[in-house]
Amino acid sequence: MDAATRTDTDSELEPESSSWTRRILLWLLPLIVVGAGVYFYGSAGRYVSTDNAYLQQDRVDVSPQISGDVVKVFVAENAHVLAAQPVLQLDDTLPRIAVAGAESRLAAARAEVAGLKAAWREKLGEVDVAKHAADYSDRELARLTDLAASKLVSASAYDTAARAAKLSKGAIGVLQLQVEQTVARLGGNPSQATDSYPAVQAALAELEHTKVDLAHTLIRAPQAGIVSHLPKLGGRVDAGRAAFAIVTDNTLFIEANFKETDLEWVRPGQKVEIDVDTFSQHRWSGTVQSISQATGAAFSLLPAQNATGNWVKVVQRIPVRIALDLRADDPPLRDGMSATVKIDTGPHTRFDRWFGAKR
Repeated sequence: MDAATRTDTDSELEPESSSWTRRILLWLLPLIVVGAGVYFYGSAGRYVSTDNAYLQQDRVDVSPQISGDVVKVFVAENAHVLAAQPVLQLDDTLPRIAVAGAESRLAAARAEVAGLKAAWREKLGEVDVAKHAADYSDRELARLTDLAASKLVSASAYDTAARAAKLSKGAIGVLQLQVEQTVARLGGNPSQATDSYPAVQAALAELEHTKVDLAHTLIRAPQAGIVSHLPKLGGRVDAGRAAFAIVTDNTLFIEANFKETDLEWVRPGQKVEIDVDTFSQHRWSGTVQSISQATGAAFSLLPAQNATGNWVKVVQRIPVRIALDLRADDPPLRDGMSATVKIDTGPHTRFDRWFGAKR
């Protein structure tokens, strides 16, 4: 075969080979890329992560039970306090006066009860005396009656004796009514202890109330932690409004707000990797402690009313509480720091969702 013939043959083969190459590039290569993408996407899904996570510590806002002026501050701002440690002292002048007044009213109530008991005993004695007087009057009337029948006494003496007997019996009735009145004022039981009577118990309750108010002028820490936002000396605090806050230093945790579509495989007890934005070179580990029963929108002050005509579906966030595994060499963490968390949800993939594996 000469050179011209070979050239013609090669020129006929080149279009066929280039056509197959184009077919491979147009069909097979996209299929390979799509298949690889589906495989890598479907075989993933074990880990879920979010950067909508923040460190939190339990915080207690301490409110005084009574209003008053601050006369002493026992600790400094951001100092560590123990449970029941004094933090603030309020002016106790008025509470002390109230205690003194309640004590005097208690003494008056006890004296009144003691006086009623004495009057009750006095009336009982008077009843006994009146009964003896009535018996004598009856005997005297009986003697005069016999003598009057024999015309040995005057009618005037007989009438006087009869009148005296009648008045003696009437005096007994009056005295018995006075005894009943005194017993009623003593609650129907004049023999019980003095402090058992309602008037005395009311005075005792008032005294206890004033003593509690006096005790509340010394504000103590309800639990151990770091105290912050202390009022200044001479400032005024109001009952029911927070005077200062205590952030506990032993209950550090993370609240991570995951999309609801990411929580299909998340369960309490799963391991978590944690990166805190402040310390980029340090990594923490943790455990899923609990998952909120409601979304963040359900706890909002004004929840969205989805039964409206202009409703737009929005992926909701659900808080997940994560407990940290702290070590002695960990950097100091603070309430409110931002973090990124990644949860290991176990050996499964997105293929399990597509093919109906159990959750």
